[in-house]
Amino acid sequence: MASPTTTETSTAVAPMTTGTCPPSAGIGGVFGSIAPLLLMLVAFYFLLMRPQQKRDAKRREMISTVKRGDKVVLTSGIIGTIHKVLNDREISLEISEEVRVRVLKNSISDILDKNSDLGKNETEVEEKSMTSQKKIAKNTPKKGRNEKKK
Repeated sequence: MASPTTTETSTAVAPMTTGTCPPSAGIGGVFGSIAPLLLMLVAFYFLLMRPQQKRDAKRREMISTVKRGDKVVLTSGIIGTIHKVLNDREISLEISEEVRVRVLKNSISDILDKNSDLGKNETEVEEKSMTSQKKIAKNTPKKGRNEKKK
């Protein structure tokens, strides 16, 4: 009979392996799982970020080259002529005869070319269309009474 002071110990030991480790993913497995993410980041840069940076650089250049007499369109849709460049950030814009407002250069969305009808008075546009119609009428041959209609 066993005495109450003695205890029996179980000597259960896990079986030993002969030095084999579980297979790991290694470098190829890690790169294979990161490659799609890297590919998406590169595509995101070339399709979205780089074109936006080019547009921003072009806009900054356009705004820095404005000068007196340029016709511009503001982001609000107001069309006017630059009366005076006040400093690096502001211009004085003439939106009607003797009506001038101070605006920030950053509010310029586009510079109009000289031949554009935007920003001109109705009379200027009508005069331009009348002169172009006169030129067309002058260049087209007129049919006389004796000519036969085809």
